[in-house]
Amino acid sequence: MRAYIESVGVISRCALSFDDIVRILGGGSYDTAALPIEFDSQLPPAKMRRNSRYNKFACTAADNAVRETAIPEALDRRRIGTIISTGYGSSVNNTQFAETVTKGVPGLCSPYIYAGTVPNSCVGQICILNGFKGVSTVLTGGDPLEYSALLLTTNKADMILCGAVEEYNQALYDELGRLETLKGVELSEGTAMMMLTREKTEKSLCAVTGFSSSSLGKSPLLHRLDGAASDIIAEIPKKNETAPDAVFTAANGTYFDDIESKAIKTIFPETELVSPKKWAGETLGCGYMMNTAFAAAAISSGKYGKVLVTGVDMIGNYCTAILERV
Repeated sequence: MRAYIESVGVISRCALSFDDIVRILGGGSYDTAALPIEFDSQLPPAKMRRNSRYNKFACTAADNAVRETAIPEALDRRRIGTIISTGYGSSVNNTQFAETVTKGVPGLCSPYIYAGTVPNSCVGQICILNGFKGVSTVLTGGDPLEYSALLLTTNKADMILCGAVEEYNQALYDELGRLETLKGVELSEGTAMMMLTREKTEKSLCAVTGFSSSSLGKSPLLHRLDGAASDIIAEIPKKNETAPDAVFTAANGTYFDDIESKAIKTIFPETELVSPKKWAGETLGCGYMMNTAFAAAAISSGKYGKVLVTGVDMIGNYCTAILERV
């Protein structure tokens, strides 16, 4: 399977645009934003007025990606899909809704408010704003990039908006911060969206040329894994015929960093390891796609020719993708 990344829209604590990522990778200075991140949007305020922050967060990054893409006017919008992943979805809205229910205020529990609690509410809004009517879903585990490439390869779509979103939730992050596996980790929020096509265009940033994934059994973000995880990880890079110039890893400052780096180094001992989370923080369900955004920026700016991207989701899948210069 192969797909091409045409554009990237991103919001993170260190970057509010694709150009920001390119500058950071080039050694440029950057500021680390306070949480929750403040961001500007070019979306009409009237259309987003009643949306949750979770939806505005995802829709803004998606809008930035769409604006940078030359979508052919003749292309049927029923052929443009939307595949988004998340770890915790609209957790802030969920918390607020639950508090409303427990306080016994049924008048506030309207269908409209409830609709904002489901993870796929962001996909619905993205599709409405852009007129996308193709295959669409939200994943809470697995590889949205590979699934999108599969849909493109099997002619289920001509273009796909693929990405991830994880919104900062103070109560949730306080609880996660108490976990032994995440002690000292800089939890953050982020959203990374990218337009994918089946065919290369003059605007293509890079090609996604391969995928591989395995289940670790449990998420290393939530549970401590043993040495067997290293063997599972080590099997994945073996499927690449040539070593990448760099591996953009899932490293976030925890015990799992050593497990992953040792596994990768047994296969590619000379390959450079890069950790985007040292800039973007641990964005949980958005980490893999955030790494992909950083890798696409590194390749399109000429820093590398081939990059292996890795990431873990919240249910224990270890996902990888190969990005290459076009």
